[in-house]
Amino acid sequence: KQWYQRRVAITAGVMSIDFLLSSEEDAVIWRGAKKNGMIKEFLCSVDWGELDYLIVDTPPGTSDEHLAIVSLFKQSKVNGAVLVTTPQEVALSDVKKEKSTDCDSALIPLL
Repeated sequence: KQWYQRRVAITAGVMSIDFLLSSEEDAVIWRGAKKNGMIKEFLCSVDWGELDYLIVDTPPGTSDEHLAIVSLFKQSKVNGAVLVTTPQEVALSDVKKEKSTDCDSALIPLL
């Protein structure tokens, strides 16, 4: 099955689970393998076309989502990552952990 992102501007494409729901009243409550499977689908099965950058918005923290994404990025041999956060202490702490536990261990350099 091939999925296609939606173009929101000439230079940006977007993919969201929201695009796959039948109603805006639907909720998605997924955990574990199901959630990680959808992350893999989004990163590997969406026809992204030629990319210079891929922006992935994730919840804060060092969760399974981050581990799944970093694992897939490592396999795809990305050139590097840019971590973006807000200036609050807890957010900065999370990003520092993300860098050391995920990016550094997967040998994904920060750009």
